Amino acid sequence: MNIRLKRELSSVNEEPLFELYGIAVGNGHIVISNEKMLKFSSRELFVIRKIISLFNDLNIRREKDIISTERGIYEIIFSNVIEEFEIDKIFESVKHAKSNEKKAFLRGVYIGCGIISTPPSYHLEFRFEKDTERDFVSNILSQFKVKHSVKPGRIFIKGRENIKDFLYVVKAFHIYTELEEDAVEKSVINEANRLANFEYANLKRQTNSASKEIKAIKSLIEKGKFDSLDPDLKEVAILRLEYPFMSLRELSEKTKGRFSKQEIYYRLKKIESYGE
Repeated sequence: MNIRLKRELSSVNEEPLFELYGIAVGNGHIVISNEKMLKFSSRELFVIRKIISLFNDLNIRREKDIISTERGIYEIIFSNVIEEFEIDKIFESVKHAKSNEKKAFLRGVYIGCGIISTPPSYHLEFRFEKDTERDFVSNILSQFKVKHSVKPGRIFIKGRENIKDFLYVVKAFHIYTELEEDAVEKSVINEANRLANFEYANLKRQTNSASKEIKAIKSLIEKGKFDSLDPDLKEVAILRLEYPFMSLRELSEKTKGRFSKQEIYYRLKKIESYGE
């Protein structure tokens, strides 16, 4: 789901400059040797392609692009980039940005350094090299009321509902819907299990009661005391022997309204006490 989510986020084209700013905060490194270079790296090639695409779409001038790969890590270096990508200037731009631009910034941060895991535990995590970057992103998340926790070098969003809030903010609507459907499915399964457990417990209780009642009736018959019972008790006792697996409600229906469910219960308990 991690790759799919990043693919979906990277396909949202609104406010591309702020999205690129987010990727730069989460993933970018300014390298100064003989010339000034901006470097990005990722295990996922489409993230590198997305970054190149944003640079091209935004017409960001640079001398050349250097792409390399080593041990499953892809890397893109842009040399002599004209656009300013100093972190302090990015922070200042985002601080005064519009709401949609800030959302695009968060989208970029996830593409740059986000990791997500789903059931059995719902967990979204951002990893930063500097606490200043972590604190700034935490502040933007708070502006959109996304619940999260902060630890050294990391931001965590835990729980399906909180992750859904983040996905809604950054407009990852397809994955948001998937989590909604997952929640509904789990709710249905939990309710079905609850009902099944309740039904099982109810049947077990009913079977135990019927077993005691039948045992008492048979005891009265063996002792020759059955015929001395009141007619209504005898009628209920015969019903119980004839229908050992029926509930009290079903036994009541067999009497065609002569005895209520409560009256059946009372008479069976009386028979049970006589049998003991």
